[in-house]
Amino acid sequence: MLRRTGFTTALVRLLAWRSGRAHGFADCRPSARALGFSLVSVKDVDVMASPLKPFLTSRPKIPPLPVDFGDRSVHRLHFNECPFPPSPAVTQAIAEAAGRLNHYPDAVWSDLTHAIATEWDWPQDRIICANGSDELLMMTGQLVLGPGDEAVAPGPCFANYPKSAAAQGATLIQVPVRHDGGIDIDATLAAITPRTKLVFVTTPMNPTGTLMQTAEFTRLAREIPDHALLVLDEAYYEFGRFEGGGDHLPALRDRSGPWIVLRTFSKAYALAGLRLGYALCGSEEVRTAFDQVRIGFNVNRLSQAGAAAALTDPGHTAMILENNKRERERMAGALTALWCRVLDSATNFIAAELPCASPTVVSALRAEADIWTQAIAYPGFENFIRISVGGPEDTDALLAAFPGILQRALDAREPAE
Repeated sequence: MLRRTGFTTALVRLLAWRSGRAHGFADCRPSARALGFSLVSVKDVDVMASPLKPFLTSRPKIPPLPVDFGDRSVHRLHFNECPFPPSPAVTQAIAEAAGRLNHYPDAVWSDLTHAIATEWDWPQDRIICANGSDELLMMTGQLVLGPGDEAVAPGPCFANYPKSAAAQGATLIQVPVRHDGGIDIDATLAAITPRTKLVFVTTPMNPTGTLMQTAEFTRLAREIPDHALLVLDEAYYEFGRFEGGGDHLPALRDRSGPWIVLRTFSKAYALAGLRLGYALCGSEEVRTAFDQVRIGFNVNRLSQAGAAAALTDPGHTAMILENNKRERERMAGALTALWCRVLDSATNFIAAELPCASPTVVSALRAEADIWTQAIAYPGFENFIRISVGGPEDTDALLAAFPGILQRALDAREPAE
């Protein structure tokens, strides 16, 4: 096992070795000690003394939610998945690619990055692809964080932001969102210190669904110091644009510090099962840095083929976005009528504050109606529930079951003393 003792020196020596190897000098492989690492026996490693200690000791152990229910018919409103299958163009491309599974996939995703570059008018050599945005989020921590460093994120936030910091022994500073679920711009900027190396900004927000205004993001991009990597997480980008949200790339182009934009094929393109995310990098230097920490062949052949094909069928994506808006508005209207406070959402889910603790309602929906939703585990959000947008039949089931379950939860509360 390797322990880092001088990351900068090690990286320089490692790059020199790679350069030599590329020119045929295979015998120039450095030893671990020459790279600036010390050897440690695995049996001597104390897990609780590792950089993971803050994560392992401070966060509750939460059992994973089921992904595959087999033949059981359930309403999957807990993972923000698309209720529709992918475009026929995707399944055809995957079938054709399957005949070449005996070969490794393209390690630099040439056809896919060309398709992405064409779709968003972005330089192909500044795109990184990965096994979902999750892999990219973990790589950001590897790149810039270490013990004693800080990352700043909204609270509540996507679960992999804390993981990215904890895995490197860094501290995550969470800034509570506003009452409307949006990022608090003033508080976020005030939370940044000289120790801040990473700032996560999400729009539309998960788990609140709130859309950031262009002027708000422009200010963040301008005022976040250059010593921090700015990560704009746009996993729900297509939904936000469909709702009238702005394009934030112009504001980022004016930023002098490092930045990346994260997007995914999981949501609006119905490809959650393929695990394909990508980053638009603010400079060639940022793209090169990601290349140094990513694993080889990180995106399989089927995912590359399917994602590239998804971009050729905008009509299918438009159908998904239109259904999403219709069913989201049905859910929001019904819950508002039941005295729930539904936050404005520009995503494929809604977040609603119930007049009682949400875990009780979440559990009852699962047990009584096979409807899977999520409570939001963050201080101040004890009464909030997040419900993904499904198809019309999912909305019908939710609206049939929810009033009775909510009423029983209210009746079961102890009377106020």
